[in-house]
Amino acid sequence: MRRWRGFGFWLLWGLWCLPLRAEVKVIPVFETQAAAQTLKDLYPDLGVSAMGNQLVLSGSAAQLQEAEAALAKLNQPPQSLLIEWRVDGASSSQQAGVGLGQDAAKRQWLLEGNAQQYQRSQNDSWQIRGLSGRPVLLQMGTYQPVTFYQWNGGAVVGMMPLVNGLYATATLIGDRVQIALSSEQARLEQGTINRGQSATEVSGAPGQWLTVGELSTSAVQQGSSLGTQLQGGNGSQSDRQTLQIRVTRQ
Repeated sequence: MRRWRGFGFWLLWGLWCLPLRAEVKVIPVFETQAAAQTLKDLYPDLGVSAMGNQLVLSGSAAQLQEAEAALAKLNQPPQSLLIEWRVDGASSSQQAGVGLGQDAAKRQWLLEGNAQQYQRSQNDSWQIRGLSGRPVLLQMGTYQPVTFYQWNGGAVVGMMPLVNGLYATATLIGDRVQIALSSEQARLEQGTINRGQSATEVSGAPGQWLTVGELSTSAVQQGSSLGTQLQGGNGSQSDRQTLQIRVTRQ
């Protein structure tokens, strides 16, 4: 009889504990990975898994209610932003390569990333609409003649694309905006395309023009690099220009 009493006690204990982890809730979120990691840090005993744009939570009714209340404050749609670029300074009319000259026949503009709209104005300024925390990419490129030598001594001249890209990830943090910038450069040196990367960060108030770096061009340089100086292009004159960026809430 005592053995059956012990068995009944553990059976009731198991039935009482079972509902603590039996409830499951599926909640759609905007930023799945960030929300999942935040809930795991706040509620270590809560079961959290990500599936597409949804979070699957498992736990007691009290845990789920508390987690859902926290998600209601955290789960906000990304802020829509207007990212503007401009170049200050005089540019040479013979310049090509970084897309700052006037020779439109030698330039090709490509837009990729999470940008929703792209516009280029007459005074070398651009606009991209994107989302806070999402990268946008502005690519600038030209076609350069390259000589290819054949095994029989012949030579063929082809046009090689040189594409330079600048990624910008703008994130709103309170009344400040933080902009992470990275560039991809392509340089043509003795018939070979060499590629490189560089990165930097700037921050300021929304709506404020922020200086990213300086853009210098000369007849002996090709490509571009991001950092304290931005170098690129080729032309008959040497020019120094300032590249600036501004982020505005939409």
